[in-house]
Amino acid sequence: MKKLLLSLALSLVALSVTPAMAAASAFSATQMSQVKIKDLSFQEVMHKFYSGQMTPTVADDTYIDSLPNIGLGRADNTAYRTVALIHPIELYDNTDGEQRYLVTIEKVLIYDDSLEYCFPCGSKADVYSFKKLNDRQFQLVSRTSESVEFSSNYGSMNLQNNDLYNTLQPLGENLVGSIFKSGYMRQGYTTESWAVLHLPENDFINTYALGDAGSNNNGANDYESPSDYDYEGIVEVMPEKAKYYPIKLTYKGIAPDDPELPKFINKSFIMKFNPVKKAYETTSSFAAL
Repeated sequence: MKKLLLSLALSLVALSVTPAMAAASAFSATQMSQVKIKDLSFQEVMHKFYSGQMTPTVADDTYIDSLPNIGLGRADNTAYRTVALIHPIELYDNTDGEQRYLVTIEKVLIYDDSLEYCFPCGSKADVYSFKKLNDRQFQLVSRTSESVEFSSNYGSMNLQNNDLYNTLQPLGENLVGSIFKSGYMRQGYTTESWAVLHLPENDFINTYALGDAGSNNNGANDYESPSDYDYEGIVEVMPEKAKYYPIKLTYKGIAPDDPELPKFINKSFIMKFNPVKKAYETTSSFAAL
């Protein structure tokens, strides 16, 4: 628990994060537009982007069985294998009001036919954005440059637990995306964090850590215990004339009673995206009204 609180303290002091991944090559809208597929079925997507990698795989797992899936590659030297899952296609509008189709291919690890299951274990995903052409084909608009790590735990990603369509919003003058929450509970302690999904059309799709979304120990203590804590981090996008809109993080509730933690309850922090570092960083903090 001490390590958890110390980690929390460091994150609140810095309130800056590193990107989930770095682009492996320069983005080219022309190259993206040359990729076309006849439909967005699991078969068509896998044949287009994973040809030569697929292998029949059997996994005894409810989560994997709930989505169309196929094995990728051979088992590594630790006997882990990768299984690709396609999530339901999400529809959204870009900043010009044009409809886009978001395809997410999650990659989970299995061992001995079972999903790797531990609370810090997560998965990676490839995300693709398409537009529908007049000839009913689908043209690639953008994608992740390589598999990105979504905030996740217990072997799978948390993005599927959020209503992406209803959280999509402008995050910049020509940028839409989603701010979503992930978290886990262990031994009565709940920890949550905010992440931001960028869906640009002039750069690669990516996810970025934003900051602490809240924590509590309600499952480990009595509600009226002096050591009880329960707080949340509230996000608010602040539109302005900028490529990336600032995001305000405000903390409300009861903080852990630990002298090593900075005072952050009833304070707000302004997070701005640094396009060079590919990370959200704090630029200011102030007492919330």
